[in-house]
Amino acid sequence: MTLVQQSASELRRMILAHEVSPIEVLDAYIARIQAIDPQINAFTATCFDEARVTAAALADRIAKGEAPGLLAGLPVAIKDMTQTKGMRTTYGSPIYANFVPDRDDRVVGYIRAAGGVVFGKTNTTEFGAGNNTTNSVFGATVNPFDRTKTSGGSSGGSAAALATNMSPLCHGTDTGGSLRIPATFCGVVSLKPTPGLVPFERRIFPLWPFMLQGAMGRTVDDMALLLRAMAVDDPIDPLSYPRDPEGFFPVEPIDLGGLRVAFSPDLGFAPTSAMIRRCFAEKTGRFRAEFRDHADAHPAIEGAVRVNWALRGLQYLAQHEAHYRDHRDLLGPNVRMNYEQALELSLPDVAAAFREHGDLHREMERFFREFDVLICPGATVGPFAVEDLYVQEIDDVRMQTYVEWAGLTNALSTTGNPVVALPCGRDANEMPYGLQIVGPRRSDALLLRIAKALESVFADDPALARPIPAQWTS
Repeated sequence: MTLVQQSASELRRMILAHEVSPIEVLDAYIARIQAIDPQINAFTATCFDEARVTAAALADRIAKGEAPGLLAGLPVAIKDMTQTKGMRTTYGSPIYANFVPDRDDRVVGYIRAAGGVVFGKTNTTEFGAGNNTTNSVFGATVNPFDRTKTSGGSSGGSAAALATNMSPLCHGTDTGGSLRIPATFCGVVSLKPTPGLVPFERRIFPLWPFMLQGAMGRTVDDMALLLRAMAVDDPIDPLSYPRDPEGFFPVEPIDLGGLRVAFSPDLGFAPTSAMIRRCFAEKTGRFRAEFRDHADAHPAIEGAVRVNWALRGLQYLAQHEAHYRDHRDLLGPNVRMNYEQALELSLPDVAAAFREHGDLHREMERFFREFDVLICPGATVGPFAVEDLYVQEIDDVRMQTYVEWAGLTNALSTTGNPVVALPCGRDANEMPYGLQIVGPRRSDALLLRIAKALESVFADDPALARPIPAQWTS
C-alpha cells in the first residue's frame, strides 16, 4: 500500500513511530496532486514550497523527541472559502480572483497550531452558493466516480481530493449541505457540527446557525482527528462553548444495541427521488437489527423550508450588498437570484421566520427525547450532471428555487443539529450513496461513536461498504 492510500490516522501513527517523515508524506501527496488533479480539478491553489519548510521543521521536532502536535505533520487542504495568509483566496468569485489575505482565518490557525501542514486550497461554488462545485474562476470539480457528474458542493473540491487520495485530510464549510452533499456524492465522511463547536469569526451574523466550519476525511477516525484539532473554545465566536476535545479522537465505537433509532427517507417533506427512497429502504433494512429499537419516524419540521429560505435571504442581503451593488455583472446566477429574491422579503416574513425557527428547535429537542439518533439519506438525488448548476426537477416535480432539491440537508442546517455524513455503498446507478446521522444539539462526540460503529458494520457488507473510485486509487 502506498503512502497516499494509507488513512490519515495510520500515517500519523507511522510518523510518530519514525517509520516515515512528514516530508515524505507531503511529497507523496504533492506527486499525487500533480498526476491526478488535472483530470479532477479539486485544487485552486497550492503552496508546496512553504509546506515543505513546515514539514521539515516538524520532522526536526520529531527527531529531537519533541511533540509535533496532534496532526503530527499531516498535510491538510483548506477550502477556498477560508482565508489563508499569503495564499490566494477567491471564494470562487471573479471579484476576488487575485485576493491574497494577509492573515489566516482562526480555523486555519488551529490546524497549523496542531501540527497540520497546510499545502493547498480546494475548489468551491461561488461564495458557497449551491451544491455543484463550479465557478467562473476555476471551473468545475468533477466526480471521481464519473467525470460527467458533479462532486457536489460547495465543499466538492475537498470531497473529490479525499476520494482520489490527493489529501489525507480536508477542511470544508457548510451552510445548507456543503459538507454533507459532497461527502455523499464522493463516498467520504464529514461532520456538520453543532454551531460553535468549530469557532468562526467571520460568520455574517454572530448568533447564527449557518456558515459553519467542519472536517472531512476518508474514514470516521480521520475526520474526527481533524475535527479535534479544529474544535477549540474561542471567545471570538459567541456560539463557542467549553467541551472536552479528547472526546472527539480517538473514537471509541458505541454499542449500537443500546440505541433507539428513527429512520426517515424524506424527513416528512423533502422532495426525495424514488431511487433514493428504494436504496434507503434496501440499505437500512440490512442493519436495522443492530439497534435496540428502531422505527420509521421523523420530527415535524416541514416548516424548515420556509424558515431556511427566509433566513438564507437575510444572510445574502447582509453578505452580498456591496457585491451586488458594485459587481452585479460578475455575480453568478445562484448568488444574484438569491439576493434579488431576498429583497422581496417583508418585515413580517422575517419575524415569522424567526418565530418558527424557535419552534423548529423545540420540536427537535422533543424528538430526541424519544430517539437517540435519526438516520436519513445524505441527499435527495444521486450525483447529477456537472453542467447543471442545481437539480431543477425530481421525478417530474419542478423545483421552485436552487436549494429546494437539497431539503434533506438544508432543513438540518436550519435546526442546527450536528450531522455526520457516512458512506453507505452505491446507489442504483453505481454512484456513491450516503446517510445522514443526526443527533441532538452538542451530541457531536456521540455521533462520531455511532458513525464509527456503523462504519465497522458497513465494512463487513459489500452492499454497504464505502465505495472506492477504482481508477484513482493506485
